[in-house]
Amino acid sequence: MSASAAWVEVDTGAVAHNLGAVRDALGPGAHVCAVVKADAYGHGVDLVAPTLIARGVESFGVTSNEEARTVRATGFTGRILRLRAALREEVEDAAGLGVEEWIGGAAHAAAVAAAGAATGRRVRAHVSINATGISRDGIDLDDANAAAQLRQIGADARLDVVGVASHFPCEDADDVHDGAAAFAIQARHAGALLARGPLQRHCATSYAALTVPASRFDLVRIGAALYGDTSASLAGLRPAMRLVSRIAAISAYPAGRTVGYDRTHRLDAPARLAAVPLGYADGYQRTLGGRAEVLVRGRRMPVVDRLAMNTLLVDVTCAEDAVIGDEVVLYGAQGAERISGADLEHASGQIAANLYTSWGRLLPRRAISLSA
Repeated sequence: MSASAAWVEVDTGAVAHNLGAVRDALGPGAHVCAVVKADAYGHGVDLVAPTLIARGVESFGVTSNEEARTVRATGFTGRILRLRAALREEVEDAAGLGVEEWIGGAAHAAAVAAAGAATGRRVRAHVSINATGISRDGIDLDDANAAAQLRQIGADARLDVVGVASHFPCEDADDVHDGAAAFAIQARHAGALLARGPLQRHCATSYAALTVPASRFDLVRIGAALYGDTSASLAGLRPAMRLVSRIAAISAYPAGRTVGYDRTHRLDAPARLAAVPLGYADGYQRTLGGRAEVLVRGRRMPVVDRLAMNTLLVDVTCAEDAVIGDEVVLYGAQGAERISGADLEHASGQIAANLYTSWGRLLPRRAISLSA
């Protein structure tokens, strides 16, 4: 293994544990679709999928063809659902992968059907409806052309319509409850207009499925909870990722010196500053500069500068024992302390997934497997 200035550790044991916790919470009979979009939320489809398959997952949710290929490369023969509207070229490129496509209206359905016909196959499809009000790619049944669109899709023999889907715009129990009630009615109406056989209904992701049982319908799409990051009240989930680097250098500076770009931080006392070889080019965004904390020797230390492209500075004055080579944890646990998703969100003003989905795709990943 080549030396890396920073890396991501992926705990596949935590993923297995979280799947079990979700299944226990949902109860028997729940059909869990394991979502591995964004390269398994940055954790790596190649690392995560074998763990999930070994524990009986029967369907996966993807967005890219590369994710689907990686799942199939494990020997998986179950269902793969795409969870967004795809370009025609993507649908053509997915020939042989057995991807069930997400349909965003009649015009998109025609493009998907044409792509399937061009590659000699009938495409299994899930029709998106705007029952929850996310207004992204679903057919709005209040639109005057909605019925005609659904009939047109249902009549297209090039499509094998097997599902009706939607997505919630908010992680709010009342909003999910109302959206699920609307989806129940509109999915039934859409099914009648599509005039196909029984359709699989699904709209719930981790928060909805774990918070509002009425949202679960025939399938639940579980993503964030698999990786230990959900705002749903489910005790015992374990974060599956650590972002790790090491101290490259430590320098002492007198009171009054400014630190980093734009002189945004001024030392009010003599300080020891540790240079950590990780910056915004590695996905550790500049919004974290001067606001985030990291772990050194099991203690919280502040990031004090406005980050450079590949370096950040940590004030380790209070850790007199800190030395070059010490491990620095920017996300995850070290000893009894932890930098949590909530910590990142407070420091950055963004959802944690906006950060960690990038880290695993920009930095080397190392699989570990603590007990499930």
